[in-house]
Amino acid sequence: MKKIVGAVLASVLCGSALFAYNPPAGAQNVLRLTEPQLLTGANSAAGGGIFGATPASIINNPALTAWEQRSTLDLAGTLFVNSNTDYPNFDNTLGGSFQGGLLIPSRWCVSTLLVQGIWTDFFAMPVGNSFNFTGGLSKDITDQVSVGMTANFGLLYGDAVNSDWTLSAAFGAYYNYGDLFFMKNLRFGVSMNNIGKMYSGGSKTLGIESVKNFKDDEDVSDGTSWPGIATIRTGIAASFLKTDVMELGSSLDFSVPAFQNFVMDLGLQIQLWDFLKISSAWEFDVREFANDAKNIIPSIGVSFKFIFSSKEGSYMANKGWAQSDMTVSGAYRNLYKDVNAVSAGALLNLGMADTKAPEVIMWDGE
Repeated sequence: MKKIVGAVLASVLCGSALFAYNPPAGAQNVLRLTEPQLLTGANSAAGGGIFGATPASIINNPALTAWEQRSTLDLAGTLFVNSNTDYPNFDNTLGGSFQGGLLIPSRWCVSTLLVQGIWTDFFAMPVGNSFNFTGGLSKDITDQVSVGMTANFGLLYGDAVNSDWTLSAAFGAYYNYGDLFFMKNLRFGVSMNNIGKMYSGGSKTLGIESVKNFKDDEDVSDGTSWPGIATIRTGIAASFLKTDVMELGSSLDFSVPAFQNFVMDLGLQIQLWDFLKISSAWEFDVREFANDAKNIIPSIGVSFKFIFSSKEGSYMANKGWAQSDMTVSGAYRNLYKDVNAVSAGALLNLGMADTKAPEVIMWDGE
């Protein structure tokens, strides 16, 4: 393991010497700030310590949604609070983001549409403002393997950046190995993200190195494009304890943005009585830590699932959704020393999941 990590870090350092890498702080995760599950790392490339897929899961791995059986609506928002307003062009106290997602399963594949808006003109996180549209398709190949792909288009504007646009694609695969020793439901995921044109904030962009060396009387706005082009993300996840009351799972992800950085995400999830879930995650970004731009405080999130019934003859009952479930969630994360994020969301799964295998009758016994 040490040799693998050493090789990855060496490749990052070599790439850094050949190409400029100085994106704004928070730029690699700009699409992971819009809902509690993404904010806490609960949906990793392998689906999180306790597997769960939402429309936003396609941001980490387009293949994760392939086994979803029900149509899903996802609405969420995040409030960003900036406590440092001493810098010109970065004096906003509040920022925010929103997300709307729709997942529709069919006989052939699972289709997903995700709309995200982000407003973050802060000195500690000068990613600007953007609207992003992501569409995804996923398909199960076997009972254990799935694949998926997404296409993303976005528009960027704001005081901290020049106006720009992005157009990219992503591909992913997922494999559920099953049980191995003390690990239950061991899963692997891999994705290749950001294949295409990335955002470029132009001459006004303040990169992570610029934040560290910022001086009022000097122009150090030399940030590079983001997110990192052709970023490979791999993940492994499993449950380590499962009883009738509680399940404990963990996930570990690695990514190499533009082959010039190294990011590790560690997630932990606890589920109680099948309706209460507590999630936490910690991210280690080599470049952001090296430039004093990252905080080491882990995120924390809580979600609560409840089942509700629609009365007979109602629209939902007529559609076959007499019983459905909703998950409401909230999360907190100290993104940077001066920027805190509070997120809330609701996920509506229409109908009940089919957990009973089909019964085949060869004859009627007469």
